[in-house]
Amino acid sequence: MIDTSVQQLVRRPKGPLPRARAVGERAPEPGRPLRRRGWLDPLWLGILAAAVAAIGSWIPSKWNDEAATQTAATRTLPELWQMMQHIDAVHGSYYFLMHFWIGAFGTSNFALRAPSMLAVGIACAGVAVLGYRLGGRRLAVAGGLVFLLLPRVTWMGIEARSLAMTAAVAVWLTIILLRAVDRRMAGWWALYAGLAGVGVLLNIYLALLVLAHGVTLLLARRRLPRPRRLLIAWGVSALGAALLSLPVDRLSLGQTGQLPFGRLTLTGTLNTLLFEQYFTGATPTVGRGVPIPPTSLWAAAVVAAAVVGWLLFAAPLIWRRFRPVPARQTPLRPLGILVPWVVLPTTLVILYSLAAHPMYSGRYFAFTTPAFALLMAAPIARLRVPWMRVATIAVLGLLVLPIYISQRGPTAKNGTDWQQAAAIIQARAKPGQDIYYGPARPGVKVSIHKIAQAYPAVLSSLHDITLKQTAIQSAEIWGTTWPLSHSKAELQRTPLLWAVIEHPGYASPTSTTQERYIESQGLRLTHIWRGSETDVLEFTRSTAT
Repeated sequence: MIDTSVQQLVRRPKGPLPRARAVGERAPEPGRPLRRRGWLDPLWLGILAAAVAAIGSWIPSKWNDEAATQTAATRTLPELWQMMQHIDAVHGSYYFLMHFWIGAFGTSNFALRAPSMLAVGIACAGVAVLGYRLGGRRLAVAGGLVFLLLPRVTWMGIEARSLAMTAAVAVWLTIILLRAVDRRMAGWWALYAGLAGVGVLLNIYLALLVLAHGVTLLLARRRLPRPRRLLIAWGVSALGAALLSLPVDRLSLGQTGQLPFGRLTLTGTLNTLLFEQYFTGATPTVGRGVPIPPTSLWAAAVVAAAVVGWLLFAAPLIWRRFRPVPARQTPLRPLGILVPWVVLPTTLVILYSLAAHPMYSGRYFAFTTPAFALLMAAPIARLRVPWMRVATIAVLGLLVLPIYISQRGPTAKNGTDWQQAAAIIQARAKPGQDIYYGPARPGVKVSIHKIAQAYPAVLSSLHDITLKQTAIQSAEIWGTTWPLSHSKAELQRTPLLWAVIEHPGYASPTSTTQERYIESQGLRLTHIWRGSETDVLEFTRSTAT
């Protein structure tokens, strides 16, 4: 009897041994295997993230960068390729994708931003999948929720640029890297090379993630099986990605002088790094930075969310008890994957910007948001009491709520009010009337005609009196214009003139040189609308002239 009991105790069960659970991870519920949760959690988190991004996405006016997307992507493919020879080759692949999307769904605010909303959902699902791998279900769910709450994520989800897509590529590229290291099969490395090449085509900064992956492998080389072979496989894959993206990369590197980045300052760099890169996305005001001390509710929320966010980010780096515990044995440790992903790209670009040419902008590091969210979520996931985890995420949600609301106001994108200005003109103007677009900023040749490229259905029926070449004719993002004095003859005979004058970054003037010149040609200011950064003026011919 005793021998039988001993045999039953020591008898090995048939089939593979169950996976060792991470510290604090609960056993799967009966009838609900972990494998099913492995795809259900990413599914509902991805849908939730896309829905959170979609709410109110149609409200903010399009702004400069989105107008650039629209004017580039609405060209024919030969016209787009011709433009890329001169400018914006770095975004050419994204414009190519948007060309077909716009052809199917149009250029409304919602339609233009919808690909980014979908990309945020795909990225959030990837965060959950990666979280499962790096720390179990708690980290997967907490990481997904933190990701969809990050202000940078809720902003890039309604931005018609490639930023959200780069985040999606980055997280799934990292998942493929882990798979390639585990399986050691050429097919996974080929897939890694292909996706990395696509990512670099979307944004050249994503090449820095591939470099960060190399650092991850170097840090783990003593734990890797056949480390030299894996490092060679990574190097060949990185080379393949570089060759895949080479045609566009060569064009992009030749156009770095066109990047609109000013000289870095200590305060400006810190403001961007600490607040904008993860906790604003963009401010709802013309001023680009977060005011310190804060002067509004959204700015106070940014400061509070940043303090909490950076403390959560630092906790796993400082205290071992808050570090993710891998859900299974793996040579690549969570911190070895996530920390280089966040730290290396930002550090290299800031150092290069200080030493050579300014290229640092917080929005281009959207691809680091999945890693940042998982590091923030790590200490939350290690809290043993469920209500404490729920309460922590709820507090984070309350902190970012004012930022989320500010991102979905009519002038949420750096104070841009083009949609409102276009509505004023649409309500009062008639087809064929003359219009003048003033300079986009003092001392620049580009005019505010870009508002007509953002909302062409409203403004294309008006006659631009200073237009020299359209954007397509000049093979540039924006067209070219003549000085206002060049249109003196038209000013002297037009019965009515609309004028759109931009004043970003300084107070709206009550009288300008442009207004005075127009009035000197016999026109009288009869109606005016002044927005946060755009003025719409209506001039009519004086009856005494």
